[in-house]
Amino acid sequence: MANQDYVEKYRKEYTNPTDKTINRTDNRYGVKIKQYPSDLQTGSDLKHYVLFNINVRGKSSIDKSKRLFEVKRDPNSASLSKDQLASPGIRGVTYVAAGAAAGAAVSSLVKGAAKAFGKTGVVTNIVGNTTGAAAGVAVGATMSAVDLLKKDTTYRISDAIALYVDGPPTVKYSMNYANKELGSLLGALSGSVLDSQTGLKASAEVGAALGASLAKLPGAFGAADVASALSASSATALNPFKEVVFESVDFRSFAFKYKFFPKNKKESEDVYNIIALFKEHMHPEMSDGKMFFIYPSEFQITYYYGGDENSYFHRFRPCALESMDVSYGGEQFSSFRDGAPTEINVSLTFRELEVITKNMVREGY
Repeated sequence: MANQDYVEKYRKEYTNPTDKTINRTDNRYGVKIKQYPSDLQTGSDLKHYVLFNINVRGKSSIDKSKRLFEVKRDPNSASLSKDQLASPGIRGVTYVAAGAAAGAAVSSLVKGAAKAFGKTGVVTNIVGNTTGAAAGVAVGATMSAVDLLKKDTTYRISDAIALYVDGPPTVKYSMNYANKELGSLLGALSGSVLDSQTGLKASAEVGAALGASLAKLPGAFGAADVASALSASSATALNPFKEVVFESVDFRSFAFKYKFFPKNKKESEDVYNIIALFKEHMHPEMSDGKMFFIYPSEFQITYYYGGDENSYFHRFRPCALESMDVSYGGEQFSSFRDGAPTEINVSLTFRELEVITKNMVREGY
């Protein structure tokens, strides 16, 4: 079964259980959804909700029995996939470059120590023969053999969070454009001026523009004075041929704000567990030797209405949880008899991890 078909089958089976309650945990895939409030979806005014699924890294130490399926990047995304990032060409160049940098660093340290002890001759010769490209290849080969540095995978896990819709769903699409000057010289050399005019007048104008442009080039005799004099005496200014140039697409970001007012001990525990789950998965793990961070988990966010994905709102690609603010109490702090706060405010800011393209917009993103 194709990955996308499997994901769709899985999504429908656990978000549309026959009893229409999303907190059911005896489903086929064992998905355990932590939700707030307790009557989410079953209440008449709580049919809209947001589901936060969690994708963990393959190198993560989180219980592997929770893994459901591998999650891949959308092929229509402008971002490189993990397979592309792990291609032999990119990895080879990266490893050799890292090895060469390490060789240079070791060389500098050894030479510095030798100089401090007044023994620079022999040490310098030895170090000089063991660094550079050869060291880069050697260290690169060692790095490529380390499992921790090999291509990673991402898996959907059985833990999920369902929360009420906190406000009007909003999304911002942003493109980056820049004003660029092609320059009068390039404009004069192009065929655009000659194509738009005819005869000797056009050729003379192009020639004059060429002369004025050349007068502005660095190193020309009195360049600034000549160009200024030409402009002032003729009451003309060179057309800089400005263009607006497309540069890039911004990653989308999303903010959610929630007010939790637990009505009983069960809801207090649910809210505590929801906050703990967000905190755990937004942070990285450490490698066994503490030399590397393992990336934090990703969140797959989906809007739902009455058990079905709400196609009227925008869809999300996997997101990273960038920031989380937790306030235990409102304007005045108060707690239940066991010390649990009666109000908790949480703000979440997510950043999408893939660049959106036209094809993805057609798919509802």
